Amino acid sequence: MAGFVQAIAVDLDGTITQDGVLDTSTIAALDECRGAGAATILVTGRIETELGADFPGLLTHFDAAVLENGALLIVDGHRTVLASVDPLLAPRLRDRSVPIRDGVAILACRSTDAPIVFDGIDSLGLDAQLVHNRNELMVLPSGVSKGTGLRAALSELAISAHNTLAVGDAENDLAMLSAAEIAVAASGAIESVRRVADVVISDGPDQLATFLRGPVVSGAQPVRSRRRDLRIGRSDDGSEVTIPGAQAGILVSGESGAGKSHLTGLLVERWIEAGYIVLVIDPEGDHSSLAELHQTVLVKADGTQSVDDLVQMLCQRSLSVVLDLSSMNPSVTVPYLTTVASGVEAARSQYGVPHWIVIDEAHGVLGEDGTLAHVFRPNDGGYCYVTYRPETLCAAAKTTIDVFLTALGQRREGGDPAVSRALLRTPGMVDMEFVPDSRKTSHVRHRNKYRDVPLPNHLRFHFRDSSGQIVSTSATVGELISSIGAVADDSVLHHALRGDFSRWALGAVQDRSLGSALAAAENDCSARVGSAVNALRRRAAAALEQRYGANGPGRR
Repeated sequence: MAGFVQAIAVDLDGTITQDGVLDTSTIAALDECRGAGAATILVTGRIETELGADFPGLLTHFDAAVLENGALLIVDGHRTVLASVDPLLAPRLRDRSVPIRDGVAILACRSTDAPIVFDGIDSLGLDAQLVHNRNELMVLPSGVSKGTGLRAALSELAISAHNTLAVGDAENDLAMLSAAEIAVAASGAIESVRRVADVVISDGPDQLATFLRGPVVSGAQPVRSRRRDLRIGRSDDGSEVTIPGAQAGILVSGESGAGKSHLTGLLVERWIEAGYIVLVIDPEGDHSSLAELHQTVLVKADGTQSVDDLVQMLCQRSLSVVLDLSSMNPSVTVPYLTTVASGVEAARSQYGVPHWIVIDEAHGVLGEDGTLAHVFRPNDGGYCYVTYRPETLCAAAKTTIDVFLTALGQRREGGDPAVSRALLRTPGMVDMEFVPDSRKTSHVRHRNKYRDVPLPNHLRFHFRDSSGQIVSTSATVGELISSIGAVADDSVLHHALRGDFSRWALGAVQDRSLGSALAAAENDCSARVGSAVNALRRRAAAALEQRYGANGPGRR
């Protein structure tokens, strides 16, 4: 294994035990998961002394144990009390004949004693909470839960909660399930647990053991947790538009200048804000501003950087990385990316991160005839492809896309200002047009991209002569630079007087600064032409008058 699921957290009573008896088949399956590289974590409300008495040797099957409903953590035999109930409460409750059991950090009693316990907490002015577990009642410090205990255990094990699967059955398991990326309801779970779970295990013997040996844990069957969906915009009917948090394939497409980079940056911002680790492969340097985000760094690659250092940033230091390849010599880009892909895919297999690999200009990296299609592994999920030529993607990429996002450019509705629009398409669902949210980081357009990358046919600049016939076509800014100095003067003048150069800059490459500069040049040209025409009128009239006179034949 271990792949995406790096940690498996399980409740004890009602989950890996039935009627107080440990399910040996489940323990065997957990041992197998552990042997395959996944950490196993026991998360229970049990008091430490009672657990040891009822299930001697149980903790040897786990890498970490969260006991007393999140108040006590045990890792490698080291015990850490995360929080404890005020010691004044126990004698007060005993004075009122409440049969309580003392833990290292909590108190346990019957659910029926809740009114007396609450009164005792109130009379002492304590900051404590009551947590129900079927017929049991636990008194905990405020803010302590199985969820906080699980997060503390994952921190000690250096594993992301986004790579964690949790299994529970009762009320006190809800916080643990909420903390984990994948929430699983055990056989016989109560309705509230089943309602929030991403996966519900069928009732019956050995069902949990079968699940632990199955495709969800191995990563062969990705689970899209709706609890983890992230908002990226709002549709015209006011509903939120969301994308998956993890384990999905996403395509971002659209024409040049339509807003693909804005959408891409928005997705990356949302993932990083939610705690996912992202690698952005940026051939043109369009996404350097994303390094402003928390726990995100920019690596400007020149071919000499160690791939091991890159992997260490992603895995050991839990940093998201924007890999800017714009300064690399094209001759070394492919060999370098091949090494990066191999290292990152190996890291994902071992550590489960990065959660997302975002590939800009994906038609070049993962094109059908590209040399890297066999190195990256889109089938593992967590890929986002960005391209204006989606039809050229390799088959492995095309068949793993779950969500299609298309940038539509700016549109104006009635008298309202023009706004950017996009389209969300999910197979089996109704297409949804929406307005993308604003970004926290700015999008910096990389000029080299438009200098050298051919534009779609309808966005190319067609030089025409005064009769309207095409005399030359420029597919890139670089070609336009060459052509504008080579075509006939009448063609340049024809387009300048019509404002075609500035219109192309605004429409084709969405460059307002260039558009303003070209518009100024066109206006100057128009003024000079107008001035030259007026001067010609005056000089021609004067010459005619001098030669022929104002009202009669000229003198010989």
